[in-house]
Amino acid sequence: MRKNKRKEQVLKRKNFLPTLLLTVLFWVLLGLLVYFVDPKTFAATPLFFVILFVTFLFTFSLLFANSRRGLISSISLTLFSILLFLGVGNLLNLALILAIGTCTEIYFSLR
Repeated sequence: MRKNKRKEQVLKRKNFLPTLLLTVLFWVLLGLLVYFVDPKTFAATPLFFVILFVTFLFTFSLLFANSRRGLISSISLTLFSILLFLGVGNLLNLALILAIGTCTEIYFSLR
């Protein structure tokens, strides 16, 4: 029992630094994309949302120390960002998306 806990802690520490470096890299990449790329160029908008999703995924996975929670949070925020881009994002949509994300997390944690 004790050995398994120790292995798990070592594995978490091993994966922390590469994940942190990838997170910083994606935030820098997102900033460079926003600053240097014209939004009207071909595939700039889908590329922005893909990089935004990956950035949120790594950031929330680090913050929550749980990949599943990071995935659910990043899907929720990316979906709301897409709705904002389309002009239909409002507080009601945000509340509904967050409620669906919370219910999904509760469902998977009880399962």
